[in-house]
Amino acid sequence: MGILVRFAGEDVEHARSLAHRLDDCPPILVDRSTATVIDGAHRVLAAKILGRTTIPVRYFTGTREEAFVEAVKANVSHGKPLTLGEREAAAKKLLEMHGDWSNRLIAHVCGLSDKTVGKLRATTAEVPQSTARVGRDGRHRPVDTRLLRNEIATALRAEPGAKPEDLARTLSTSPSTVRDVRKRLQNGDDPARRAPRRAAPTPLHLAASEPPVDWSTDKAILSLPGGTGFAEWLAQTRVDSSHWEDHLSEIPLGRIPQLIADAKTRSAEWNSFAAALEERFKHLSRRRA
Repeated sequence: MGILVRFAGEDVEHARSLAHRLDDCPPILVDRSTATVIDGAHRVLAAKILGRTTIPVRYFTGTREEAFVEAVKANVSHGKPLTLGEREAAAKKLLEMHGDWSNRLIAHVCGLSDKTVGKLRATTAEVPQSTARVGRDGRHRPVDTRLLRNEIATALRAEPGAKPEDLARTLSTSPSTVRDVRKRLQNGDDPARRAPRRAAPTPLHLAASEPPVDWSTDKAILSLPGGTGFAEWLAQTRVDSSHWEDHLSEIPLGRIPQLIADAKTRSAEWNSFAAALEERFKHLSRRRA
């Protein structure tokens, strides 16, 4: 019996398709202590369809929780991918088991975006609260960064000549954070209060970025020859992360290089469009000056 990470259980049609290439498939992964199939339930079913009584196996040694993590990671990355609902259910279970794991770490395991995991964390009552979270690099970081920065400040006051790299390793942070706290202490500033980020200068004195414009109602655009079609094109080509983040882990391995190339080509076209508009803006501005 496999680790339960799927709602619908085994897919017989998928198993039949595997039967034709079973000898090319990797060994199944089995929990050594319980003989539970962690990854490969469909390969087992395919072997049964072929009338086989044996199948290559790799053994896993670890806890039940660790086996669940392996099952999720395996079924996100290859074979018959988990559905969005199954990945979100897995993320909720991981939040309950490892409330101290960061959103990014759980997102990495489950093939979701960290924003999606954050929403699940906020709406899952069973998630235990913690003051620190484990990141993808295995380091513990406080949820409230002010606590960390005060801790760094205390260490620097006790040992002013400490190397940022050494303190960073001890306190599970980055050398740049240590340097920033040291600089703030030297300037007499509050080490727990990060300096506000400067807004990037707006090119060509254009207005600062506003919420997406509904070009289908913009009279200036609609009044142009072909303006209606141009407005429709702008609406159809608008993209934000909600359009792609939940599909990211479902894309077949063989299509990833093609999609990367296509995305870069589209990005280059948009950059060319923006550059051409900037050039026209400069030209018109010089004429008016």
